[in-house]
Amino acid sequence: MSDTVLIVDDEPIIRNGLVNFIDWSKLGFHLAGSCANGQEALEMMSGAPIDILITDIKMPVMDGLQLTRKALELNPQLKVVLISSYNEFEYVREGMKHGAVDYLLKPSLEAEELTAVLGRCKEMLEQDRSRTEQKRQLDRQFSVLERKRLEQEIIRELVSGGSDAAFQDMLGERGAGVSYLCAFIVIDGLAEQTELYGHLHIGMMYEEIQEVFYGLVPSGSAPVLAGEGLFVLFAGGEEAEALLGRLKARIEAELAATVSVGYCVEPETRGVKGALDKSRSAAMRRFFEGTGRIFGWKPEAGGQETAQEPAETNMQAMVDAIREANNAKTVIDGFSGRWSKGGMTPEQVKREAYELLSAFAYLNGDAKLLSDYRENIRRCETAERLAELLYQLCEELEQPSLVKLSDKGHSGQLIAKAIEYIKLHYREELTLQEVADSIHVSKSYFSNLFKKQAGQNFIDYLIDLRLHEAKRMLTQKDYKIYEVAEKSGFNDVKYFSKLFKRMTQMTPVEYREKHQQ
Repeated sequence: MSDTVLIVDDEPIIRNGLVNFIDWSKLGFHLAGSCANGQEALEMMSGAPIDILITDIKMPVMDGLQLTRKALELNPQLKVVLISSYNEFEYVREGMKHGAVDYLLKPSLEAEELTAVLGRCKEMLEQDRSRTEQKRQLDRQFSVLERKRLEQEIIRELVSGGSDAAFQDMLGERGAGVSYLCAFIVIDGLAEQTELYGHLHIGMMYEEIQEVFYGLVPSGSAPVLAGEGLFVLFAGGEEAEALLGRLKARIEAELAATVSVGYCVEPETRGVKGALDKSRSAAMRRFFEGTGRIFGWKPEAGGQETAQEPAETNMQAMVDAIREANNAKTVIDGFSGRWSKGGMTPEQVKREAYELLSAFAYLNGDAKLLSDYRENIRRCETAERLAELLYQLCEELEQPSLVKLSDKGHSGQLIAKAIEYIKLHYREELTLQEVADSIHVSKSYFSNLFKKQAGQNFIDYLIDLRLHEAKRMLTQKDYKIYEVAEKSGFNDVKYFSKLFKRMTQMTPVEYREKHQQ
């Protein structure tokens, strides 16, 4: 980068001579201008950053020593070079004491001498910047460590089941006299994300959201609640709510995925656990109102978590309704309309949906695999998606798969056939649907069956295969890292490197070096 230089001398001939003395830009400097006295220079420095000041000692209005003292107060990193027509050692000593870098005599000044002094100033500036950057990084690391410590404390408080600690007690002076914005952030489309990339990827996404928060909000905490979401809390009032909108926008831009956010604003005397319950309750509204939005907690609603248990729907009544309608969609639409009126939590709605599916299974005489569908229902993020899933599952019950699993042995053979297909195609963009099609079963049926037989999710098995191949290739010297990623089935080398380090505690390069020694 070009360092900016300012020349100050009351003699126009000397001043202009210094301006034209050397090729400033060629040496990596930017000449900001020249001034006739210290006062004029100080005014200029107040409006524009200067890195190197070359100033005469004796000048009218404000001399070079006064200018040096005031300029260094304005910018302690400034490098000052004093110049004079005489060997004014007392002035030089005074200038050096105030922080000048060097002293040059005008009568004997050579271009090489000035260039050497400027080069030394540039080195000193670079060292200062390096120290400043190191300090900034250390400060940031310390800040992150402090946040992590506080996040662990918050998590311990939340899982301990003890008293609901107040913000002022947990955060100390940081919470004095302020309110806190508390938000619960959930990634939308988790079921699809998990199916595509595995559970490990979801944890990495929440950590990335945490990093976005750290970068945007100077203070505050964001503990990751495993299996649930991210709990964010930071000091502020109305401006904090505006900041929450910017945070959501930044997260979605960097993750290329939408998030739903529930929040509340609490005084310092309120409890952290209560704030989590409110913000999480607000976020639950996405189930009924749609994803990708910010929901404020509504006191009048009492929170979805306080909804009363609805009257149980009699199983026989469900069966009778299905028989009478003789149309699955009509019955599901009726229940969907009931759910949209509110008064039930998402968990209560899902439980009733499962009971409704049980009634359909009863009428179709095929309930032996019904438990496999429970997880599909549990993962639904919205009431709309739940209704769609019920239509799909009812169709599967009414038109069962061509493949009938008579016993565990046959199921094992079916999965063995699927695994053969996976091993042939795992380097390609292989999907759960494609493998299910290869053995002629539905995607949801295959997903549940694979987990039962193989002991892990399809995507986790696929990632294991790809990582195993990547490790094998890394032990050979013929492949570059991006080639290893591509040939083992990872299209994104950045994602591959990040996942590889998370699984092995080593980067691909470190793994290669270790195994080639």
